[in-house]
Amino acid sequence: MKKALILFIIFAAILAAGVSEHYFIRNTFAEFDGRVNEIEREIDNDETAAALEKTKELQAWWLKKKQLIEMMSYNPDGRQVNVVIGELQGSLEIDDLENASSKIVSLRQLTDNIREMLDFNARDII
Repeated sequence: MKKALILFIIFAAILAAGVSEHYFIRNTFAEFDGRVNEIEREIDNDETAAALEKTKELQAWWLKKKQLIEMMSYNPDGRQVNVVIGELQGSLEIDDLENASSKIVSLRQLTDNIREMLDFNARDII
């Protein structure tokens, strides 16, 4: 009976960790998408200075979140996000809005890949 109780506690802890990770990943990337959408809106409105400021904020925010994500599972795409944000920042600094728009698309693709790799859901079981 004692062994069954210990096994149940371990199972519950693993399940709780999985559920917590799922919500963390989902919420983190939902916020990332929201921040990228704001930058894209500024680019579409030719507001380079505002887009640049939001990009710098995104970079600082992502560096904090990336550390937590890497503790869950190493993912080389997570490090690539830093590079693309840097390229986006560079494009905005020289007022190259066309290239900045292409970096937005790259960011979306990278974060979609990371989300798919890290997020556990029912179709992963099947």
